[in-house]
Amino acid sequence: MIKWPWNRQPEQAPDQSEKNELVRVQLRKHGDDGSKPRHVIHFAYPVEGSNAQSKADVKSSLSDLDVRFTETDDSEGVVFEHQREVASKGFDDLTADLLGRFAKAGWLYDGWECAVEAGD
Repeated sequence: MIKWPWNRQPEQAPDQSEKNELVRVQLRKHGDDGSKPRHVIHFAYPVEGSNAQSKADVKSSLSDLDVRFTETDDSEGVVFEHQREVASKGFDDLTADLLGRFAKAGWLYDGWECAVEAGD
């Protein structure tokens, strides 16, 4: 698994596409250009000390996305997954949208990870 390289508060986050590109650099080191669909997992957590929305409200706010939620026993956060490529501007737009949605809800979008999909 290639993991997200940061753990920052939403207001401190660098440009989302730059963060995604750092993950893609790691994928390319393994011969994966990110263009093949693969299992992608996203993570988000309520910001401690904020007036964060409930987990149920956050999950409901993502109902327009084609994702499957995975229950976490050891965290207040949400984990959700889907199949898609990670190389396009569309993926960058998705993660930027997630960052904004979670920030508005008082949550931290903590990024994504995926398996390497190299070669045929």
